[in-house]
Amino acid sequence: MYVRAPIINIANGVTLANALVAACPETAPENVAKACTKLKAAAEAGQKALTARRRENGAVSEEDVRVLDREADASFGALRMRLIAYSMLPAERFPKARRAGELVNELFGDDGLSFLTAEYSAQNTVMASIVEHIHEAALQPEIDALAGPEFLEQIGNVLPRYDAMVRDRLQKEAAATSNLATFVRAIQSAIVSYATKVAGMVDEDEPATIEAVRKALRPLDAHRETGARRTQGGAKGEATSGAPASPGAPAAPAVRAAPQVTGAAAQGGGELSAPV
Repeated sequence: MYVRAPIINIANGVTLANALVAACPETAPENVAKACTKLKAAAEAGQKALTARRRENGAVSEEDVRVLDREADASFGALRMRLIAYSMLPAERFPKARRAGELVNELFGDDGLSFLTAEYSAQNTVMASIVEHIHEAALQPEIDALAGPEFLEQIGNVLPRYDAMVRDRLQKEAAATSNLATFVRAIQSAIVSYATKVAGMVDEDEPATIEAVRKALRPLDAHRETGARRTQGGAKGEATSGAPASPGAPAAPAVRAAPQVTGAAAQGGGELSAPV
């Protein structure tokens, strides 16, 4: 099981790799030491990539995004409130009041402004659909007459900016995810290579070697146990096919299974089931 690629994201993958490097036996043979060096390099590269991603995400101030979001919320909220206010006038004196109430339902439905609390992309979709309906049903003259032209003018100003913000965020997230996935796979591959070589240190005629190998690979036990607990609790985490082998179990069978495991890792191994 130690040569099976762990399910990781970039953050806990770097942590796991560093823990394995720290636990590497001081008297490890040359091939193990070499694999450990490569694992350390993969962890360092992953850390740098994660830092770069955070720096890029910070290029567009999150505060600027929130300010734009509040402006969009206020713009659609103001139009709805304006129409509601008109609909409250006595219909016998102001015949258009009934139509104002109909427009509130037609544009915002039973859910009202609940879409303003959704994720940016979902909110963008709903706002765009409202504006599209206004254009397709030729409602602008009525709305301008009831609410004033300033409301749709403001929505027409904020919506393109909001749409551009959402598209920019999605593109950056997609690019970052794709980029970080490369480092996740590199860390997985380095862990499999290192664990395989460490497991190869076992001499079944010398029980002490089994304990030394288990100690060196204990971070993998901890990682899988943590993932299993999260899975049982319904949280996102690593799903394992079984509990860690008992401390007294020989590691040799795992080494013999290494070629199949390495092949799975080369295909991605499902590592992207966890967020990067």
